[in-house]
Amino acid sequence: MSTARLLLRRWQALVLLVGVLGSANASVFSNMDTFARPLLLVLAPGHDAGWRSACIALLMAACALWAHMQRGQIGGGGFMAFTASLPFTPRQRRRVDLMVLLLADTPLLLMMLAALATTVARGGGPGHVLLLAALVPLALAAQLAALERRPAAILPVAAACLLLAAGFATRFGPALSVSVAVLACIALRRAPWPRAAASWRPRFAAPAWWRFSLHGVAGRHAPPLRICFAILLRERRDEALAKALGAGALIAAALGLCAVFEHDARARAVALVAQGLVALQLSGLFRGLQMAHLAGAAYTAALPLPRRWWRRFDLAALFCVGLPFLAPLSLFAWLEGATPGRALAGLVSYAGLLCALRAPQLASERHAVVLSTILAGCWMAATIACVY
Repeated sequence: MSTARLLLRRWQALVLLVGVLGSANASVFSNMDTFARPLLLVLAPGHDAGWRSACIALLMAACALWAHMQRGQIGGGGFMAFTASLPFTPRQRRRVDLMVLLLADTPLLLMMLAALATTVARGGGPGHVLLLAALVPLALAAQLAALERRPAAILPVAAACLLLAAGFATRFGPALSVSVAVLACIALRRAPWPRAAASWRPRFAAPAWWRFSLHGVAGRHAPPLRICFAILLRERRDEALAKALGAGALIAAALGLCAVFEHDARARAVALVAQGLVALQLSGLFRGLQMAHLAGAAYTAALPLPRRWWRRFDLAALFCVGLPFLAPLSLFAWLEGATPGRALAGLVSYAGLLCALRAPQLASERHAVVLSTILAGCWMAATIACVY
């Protein structure tokens, strides 16, 4: 059930993205090219094998992070503790994980189909098509390794990236792509190797200066804030990392778009829109915080704490997380000609948006993406009208 709801939110975001691209009066082919741009970069001419292998490795890392941030939903949660007592072989369990993983990867598979269609429409050779097709089983193998927590799989995946990049635009390219795809399929079909017993490692302790500074800044509110940060940095580490990388990608895209506009008056509007998108991206962390607090509510209910005590501390934690991403965009708007007051007003407005997005993110699990996008769109329109 949790997997289906998570997939529903992913598809809601995808449909909204397609709708935004379609509303720009662009052709279907142009929208497909924009949607599949990360994959089409692999086929871009004028780059050496090192650049291409790094690009493929980044794609594999993004796919592995996509699966790992949904590890609880893909793995089945507590129900898998019951199925472990049933007479299922490791190969059968892996097949079930692979089927659920394919369902979770449907937005990524749609991107791959768009890349294949664009490549064929442009007259790409069989080597380009086979290279893109080989990325699918290789990405699935990387995702399964991430779900099963097998760091040793980094070496064969990196070797496959090097082979695909080295064979690009050569006569050996199609054969190498087929070989990598076949080996990845064999790795997906076979039973997983038994994992070695984990060796004891000392628990990482934060430096004394960090603990002192956190207590000094937060005062008596340090323990609740530490709980919120521990949820983000430990229990929800992969999701928080994915959100941070997404926010960084939005900032980089905004800077690139301003360079395309040659830093004219439109650059300030791009900075404001990017701030709203960053706030929308980071607001998804509210759900993980809420789920963690509800899981421990039976314990905290016995403590002398007010009901829903974590609300303000979640807002403070997300504000601390979002400020390093929102502040550079305000600084960029000031460098592009905005007055300091207007740049600061934009920062305050989008910090308020980040806090306001907690309500739609938690109001409805099925429609969280739609409600949050509507609120963020209206907020961005009002901010641009008042500040720009």
